[in-house]
Amino acid sequence: MTKKPVVLLISPGILKWTDMDFGLPHLVALGGWLEAHTGVKVEILDLNYEAGDHRQLLRTIESLGPFLCIGVSCYSSFDRMRVVALARFLKQHFPDTPLVTGGYHASAIPDDLLFDGTPFDAIAVGEAEKPMQSIVETLLGGDKLTQRIFGPDQLKSIDALPETRWDLLNRYWPRATQLGRKLQIYLSRGCPYHCTFCMERAKSGYSWRAHSVDRAVGELERLATFTDLSHWIINIADPLFGFNRKWRHEVLEGIVAKGLLPRQYWTLTRSDDLVDHDFDLLARARFAIGIGMESGSPTMLKIMQKGNTAERYLGAIKRLAKQSQDHGLNWSVNIIVGHPGETKETARETRDFVTDLFTSMPSTNGWLSVDPFRLYPGCFVHETMDEWEATHGAKFHHRVWWQSWYDHGFLAQHLEPSSDMSYEERVRWQFDTYGPLVAEIRDRFVGQGRSVDRVFEKSMLGQVEALSPEVRDHMIKRGRQAAKVADAPPNVRVPLGLHLKDPWIREREMSVRRLLDNGTLRSDGLIEALLQVGPERFMAPDDARKVLRDQPLEAAQEGLLVPSLGIATVTTGLELLEPDLGDVVLDATAASGWVAALLAELVGTKGRVIAHVPLNDASAVAASLSDWPQVDVRGTGLNGLLATAEQLDRVWVGAALPRFPRALRRQIADHGRAVAFLGPRYRAQDLVVLAKGESGWEERRAARMKVPILAGPDGWIKTPAGTVKRGGAVRFSRREAPSLCFHVLAHLDLGADAASLHNAELGAKPWVAELQAAYAAAPGRLAVHACALPHAFIDDWLEALRDAPPRSLQDDPGQRLISALIAAAEAERTAFLEGWTQQKVDGMQRAASIGASLSGSLQRLREQLYEPSGRIAPPLLVLDVPALGRHARATTLGGERVVATSLGEAPGHVLMQVFHEEMHPITDPIVLAENGVDAASRSTAVSQEGFAVHQLLEQTAVGATEAFLQARAPSLMHDFETWKQRVYR
Repeated sequence: MTKKPVVLLISPGILKWTDMDFGLPHLVALGGWLEAHTGVKVEILDLNYEAGDHRQLLRTIESLGPFLCIGVSCYSSFDRMRVVALARFLKQHFPDTPLVTGGYHASAIPDDLLFDGTPFDAIAVGEAEKPMQSIVETLLGGDKLTQRIFGPDQLKSIDALPETRWDLLNRYWPRATQLGRKLQIYLSRGCPYHCTFCMERAKSGYSWRAHSVDRAVGELERLATFTDLSHWIINIADPLFGFNRKWRHEVLEGIVAKGLLPRQYWTLTRSDDLVDHDFDLLARARFAIGIGMESGSPTMLKIMQKGNTAERYLGAIKRLAKQSQDHGLNWSVNIIVGHPGETKETARETRDFVTDLFTSMPSTNGWLSVDPFRLYPGCFVHETMDEWEATHGAKFHHRVWWQSWYDHGFLAQHLEPSSDMSYEERVRWQFDTYGPLVAEIRDRFVGQGRSVDRVFEKSMLGQVEALSPEVRDHMIKRGRQAAKVADAPPNVRVPLGLHLKDPWIREREMSVRRLLDNGTLRSDGLIEALLQVGPERFMAPDDARKVLRDQPLEAAQEGLLVPSLGIATVTTGLELLEPDLGDVVLDATAASGWVAALLAELVGTKGRVIAHVPLNDASAVAASLSDWPQVDVRGTGLNGLLATAEQLDRVWVGAALPRFPRALRRQIADHGRAVAFLGPRYRAQDLVVLAKGESGWEERRAARMKVPILAGPDGWIKTPAGTVKRGGAVRFSRREAPSLCFHVLAHLDLGADAASLHNAELGAKPWVAELQAAYAAAPGRLAVHACALPHAFIDDWLEALRDAPPRSLQDDPGQRLISALIAAAEAERTAFLEGWTQQKVDGMQRAASIGASLSGSLQRLREQLYEPSGRIAPPLLVLDVPALGRHARATTLGGERVVATSLGEAPGHVLMQVFHEEMHPITDPIVLAENGVDAASRSTAVSQEGFAVHQLLEQTAVGATEAFLQARAPSLMHDFETWKQRVYR
């Protein structure tokens, strides 16, 4: 059988990784159309879910080919730079395969993607089905793509589309609910309205077209054959759901009649066409609706071309607020602050309307989202910017912000709305006005008493955080420091945006984007190395974040190496060093191994890197570099920089020296190069490039910056000197997930068990027997005592248990324990959350109060505890978990200590309990090593060896705590004795 030609469709992923939808309905519809009308085979890749780096991506793509053509979706303007980088990567590896793009950005300004040297061969403008069909038919006929732009050619009826081919996502369905909890589907296309800020018209024009009622309901029925709808929030992502009232009613009635009910439907619609029957239908069909209100000012609504008459439009919003309470319907409205033409007066009008909308009743089923105006290509404002500036005094600072690599969220909103309102005034108004209001709305919100209420709660919490004073100050600072976006952004041939659910990859990419934008980063090889190798593999998380954010690290003692210089400094130096494939390179100051790993990537497998560790632990650095066999790690203590008698092509010295060592200079080969920091001990030093040419040495000062000095014979001082810096901050807070976890575990009557939390007053529950049996049978059961601590919300904890259980619970008994714990938590959730909601304010106040009284004492005790070892106390988070009573549980997460205990106990008890938990990481490793016991898998039942070990752990920690307090803080001994009698009576 002849193999069908293959068309590969790629979604580059989205940058809003916290709220990703599963489904890609635009590519699924396009793939179904192409298979039906051209006979090709379509493969779809969603880079949100293709875990791994670009090398793994290349292997995946090669396994699907060869290809007739590859289509890359440039869905939004935020994707533009990543899409071009991905296309360059594809063109490099598949030079003979035509590349096509489409999407909102491509449709709005196709010339922006067809520049000189573009990797794209053609663009599909508008709805892509017919344009892509023409492209595929041209290629099937053996012709080249001489035409660059195909379309627009809109479908007159979207019932012409084949039934949705969900099978095109078969590579993702087996783990779909692990990838996200929201699923996206379209039932209609287009929007007949002419809002000035919207780019929908660039894709679909102003024509609203929907599937027939039977087809729309049928699409949801077919979706239910691929997945259990009850697991999902389904986003009906139509630009405007239900523009036709009769269609809307019949679709909703069909959903209810056929029982097509997910956890929740979410969709965008308008309130000014909703009638009484709508509210009842929407609620019964489990819908929540979003309304793009945009403004509460009649003047601004007219400027925005929003609604026929402001009075009717705003009246419908108020009616929605009232009717939603009567029918139990959740809703939200969005407003845009700072649309061109906005003035202080129109801003006040919107504030007054929104405040009345949400506070005129004791509670609300709605919530508010607040956005700044953002300039999107293809919208009416973008096409008429000069007129807005002339008429309203607006000023657009970044007219082509999408051609920048970094900070799109800021650049798109950086404009002066009018001559009456500046950018900074808009920012202050948005945050200072709506931050407190959104927090008040969150407190007034009343959901439907279902688990999906947590989704709305998280959405509102996100809005509160997004409108915080810290974000406000950052946006103001960015406005004052903003520079012009480069007209010629650097080319990148490595795809960005892969596996963005990983927070470290996000951090890494943000750093690379900044360096690309400011011109520091230029070389393809170094771009690839920085994306491939993250500092988090080589140093503590807090240090790695500072490196990626270019914040200076302090040496624990003067003269010691820091784990790394900031990423901008390292990048500047390595760009100047210019290591090449096959080079022999010396990293003379390999404190952590990160720079050595970057150099290893740059010299390749045929090159060599000598990682010299002059002061730190060479064995730890060697272990961190085990994946790079071309790296040779050497340590010489305080015996200077020289680590080799070999000829060196390149030398990197990442600390300040008074002068470049002559002996090391002699090791550099002809045409070799060194980069080092030379200059004063207490002031900024020169970043110097030393190049060995035919006429001798040339020295060039490239920059001036302050970096830590190096001790030793070649350094500024002979031995490290100074004092250990202060440890991390102490915080107090509350989280619902740990509280529910330990509430459940407190129901278990374990008898004589060292880890028992049993509370006899809680009474019997039907799920206790199964959970208790599973708990007793699981050797790794102690892991459940820490598994909830990282999570604020119950859903996040339960998802983590399902998708990424602790290692010691991945065997069959552990899985049974997890299943039983989840079932118990779900059974207790509703009643628990009712109590949690009632106590939330009091609990937060209690955490704040006791935190204010104890933070200083804990900070001092911890600094004294860690000082003798020269280590730095990590940040400490203390969680209020009433179910723990006089007990506590603790873990270390990402370099932070998390201790859970009840803050309802006396302050002295809390202080001793938390400090006792801080003693365990110091004493436990000694006890466990001496007894040969695995800390993760030991059982604490009285009949098991682990019971005695646990008792020994406690006795050792208690004894160490007592001895420490007697020596360092005798005034606290009364609190210690009281605590000891209560806990160990």
